[in-house]
Amino acid sequence: MRSMHLGVITLCLTSYPALPDDPPRQPIIEFVNQRYPQGIVTAVTKDSITIEKPESPQMVQEIGPDGMGRWVMKLSPALPPKRFAVSEDLAAGRVPKNPRATDRPRPVYRVQDTYMYRLTDVKVGDWVCILYARVDGVDICDHIHIVKRPGGRVPPLPEGVVEKSQIPYHERMNAYWDLEDKGIAYPEKFGHMRRWPIAPPPHEAPVRLVAPPPREATVPPIPQAMP
Repeated sequence: MRSMHLGVITLCLTSYPALPDDPPRQPIIEFVNQRYPQGIVTAVTKDSITIEKPESPQMVQEIGPDGMGRWVMKLSPALPPKRFAVSEDLAAGRVPKNPRATDRPRPVYRVQDTYMYRLTDVKVGDWVCILYARVDGVDICDHIHIVKRPGGRVPPLPEGVVEKSQIPYHERMNAYWDLEDKGIAYPEKFGHMRRWPIAPPPHEAPVRLVAPPPREATVPPIPQAMP
């Protein structure tokens, strides 16, 4: 009788399926595709990039007393160096062609070709813009756009990146900085987009003092001799 009860207990214990493991926790994504202000790269490691934003002029739109919006120039304040972790694609040296995956209903954004530089393309001192996301409270750089390389040349986009413009991005930027920094005109290949150094504005000629015309000398009358 005891053996029968043990068999029933054993059968009951083995007849239930094993409980599934807990599903993996999904990361909390606060936002994606956020643009950080253009700044200067102060450090690059295999898994991070640090950017410092200097004070710079910026066009902003203000609403006047008449209710009309007008563009005005203002100084954008400097920001201290900020360190960003980098995405898995950037850390692995891959071209960041794809947007960061998000859970709906967040819309999927489109990555522009000029934001597809690899982390290995960046050097300290580069002027860059980045797009970043905040995941589990950590700011992560997903895409990098190189604007200028002071003392050097903006590098070509990685192999495999399809550009829409007939003139490659790096050639356009290097021509722009050659004009801005050195006064070198755009190459002829730019055609109707070609730009030249701007002549200085005309200035008013200084007023020169002109001497009055010579006056005719008058000869005093000669007194007549006395008889």
